[in-house]
Amino acid sequence: MTTKAPLRVFFIVDGYTLKKANDYYRLYHPCHTPLDFRAIKNWARKEALRLFTPVSRYAQMQCHYYHPYKDPQMYCHSHGISCLERELRYTGFQIHYCEQVGPDGVKPNMSLMEDVMLFATYSRMDALVLLSSQRQFAPLPEKLSAMGIKTLLMGWNFQYVKNDRNVVWKTDRNLKENATFYVAMDCVAEGLMGAAGSGLFCDG
Repeated sequence: MTTKAPLRVFFIVDGYTLKKANDYYRLYHPCHTPLDFRAIKNWARKEALRLFTPVSRYAQMQCHYYHPYKDPQMYCHSHGISCLERELRYTGFQIHYCEQVGPDGVKPNMSLMEDVMLFATYSRMDALVLLSSQRQFAPLPEKLSAMGIKTLLMGWNFQYVKNDRNVVWKTDRNLKENATFYVAMDCVAEGLMGAAGSGLFCDG
């Protein structure tokens, strides 16, 4: 009996986007509940299998989280990183810290693109699942497509009022257009809200 080879998936999380989404649900959304990293990982695996492979195939997933802050052990600034780091490692993510940050101490970790291209070149990657909304990463899906690697983009869109100012967060249009598949995770989260065992929130 021939066993089908697994789908080799790299799940890459832009920590800057996830931070913004998590803060939105914790502080400004009516649910006031943080996202569940394990639930997001499991959802990404199932969606990748559904979109990229026959049902009979299974996935081997490598998970990488690109932190928008510098390594607190090197620069002595925690930013609440230690608890987040423990949770991410427990969930199975490798953590990559940001080498250069902006004036406010946080920015997208641009080593994400370089690392993904290295993974694609020297590792056997069948598909990429990218959680991001940032325009800085828009060239990545197109480069991977040229190598025969498809991309599932998990984007976030939301708006809220902060200090009497309307804040709007949208997934970059070029990033969406370059991806093979795009999923609006804000719609997924709302649809699964309150669903026991299948939601994306810590109390879901």
